[in-house]
Amino acid sequence: MPSTLDDCMSAFLSEFVPFIDSHSLLPIDISDLCDFSVDSVLSAITNGSLEPSADLDNDPLWAKAMASPEHEFWTAGACDEIHSLENLQVFTLISHSELPKGKRPLKGKLVCKCKRDDTSKVVRYKVPYIAKGFAQRAGINYDKTTALTAWLELFQSIAHLAAALDWDLHQFDIKTVFLHGILPSEEVAYMEQPPGFEVPSKEDWIFQLLKSIYGMKQASHIWNITFNKAITAWGFEQLPCEWCVYHC
Repeated sequence: MPSTLDDCMSAFLSEFVPFIDSHSLLPIDISDLCDFSVDSVLSAITNGSLEPSADLDNDPLWAKAMASPEHEFWTAGACDEIHSLENLQVFTLISHSELPKGKRPLKGKLVCKCKRDDTSKVVRYKVPYIAKGFAQRAGINYDKTTALTAWLELFQSIAHLAAALDWDLHQFDIKTVFLHGILPSEEVAYMEQPPGFEVPSKEDWIFQLLKSIYGMKQASHIWNITFNKAITAWGFEQLPCEWCVYHC
């Protein structure tokens, strides 16, 4: 029977998370419980004495962010996102008259995300511009959405090999990763400019997306293809039994 908070959460995640939609998960604090067993936690959730809660102030809506004392930080975060789109050549601006017949530009929204350090101090006000991909249609706006995902056992195996063979392990993160995925010519998309950040004198122009963007249904798939082309060009080979592992 789990006796510590970590043991309880590990048991809970291993038993129940495979059946939960991750998009519906909310944070929950069980530190006040005397008994950290899975049965006690589930019982507390069932009887209502323990409830998950969303920290709305941590990820406010854009309108609320603009009305908050931190509005300048949120605005700076949005500007940083738009500069990333420009620097990575994610789009080119075109007029509505250049929009191909039968094509409709996707709508988008600015999504506020507070990035915190280990002490819960806000270190970054991130404001990605997200496409409302629910309006996309399979076979018309995109072809495939599948993307490779590494198993937890894979990370455990690599960590075990590194420890046994005295290897050095390095981890890195790619900033705005989906913005590097190059869209194929048949999936070039169109999108409205971020509200409030339209190019002066071209407010009614639209983005012609040359690369994927967060929110697009095919974004993960496109990034996976782009990453695979790049890393194999560097001389790495994919393991036949595990496509998330490359070696050289």
